Amino acid sequence: MRMIRQAFPTRAIGLILLIGLVDLITTALLHANGMIVEMNPLMRGVINRSEWLFVFVKGLTLAVGWLMLVYYARTNVNFVRRACILGSVAYVAVWIIWFMHGAA
Repeated sequence: MRMIRQAFPTRAIGLILLIGLVDLITTALLHANGMIVEMNPLMRGVINRSEWLFVFVKGLTLAVGWLMLVYYARTNVNFVRRACILGSVAYVAVWIIWFMHGAA
């Protein structure tokens, strides 16, 4: 239990990582089946090269983000909690807007 608390000092970190992981998996699968075009201009070139490269790069960004959040939570866990909650809302909002834009 202590290791889990150290890895996730607030559940909000788990929330934003879960959203990122769901985004990673769905994007890679849908793109591999020709069902979507990556809307993020930074990641479009990566996924167009290879879905596996996309999974690696996106996974790496999620891991680095998680490490930074855990590290800063030692100093200010309330800030990290609020940032993760707001970040989660923004992440889902952008995802929905891009999905609706692509579906139009």
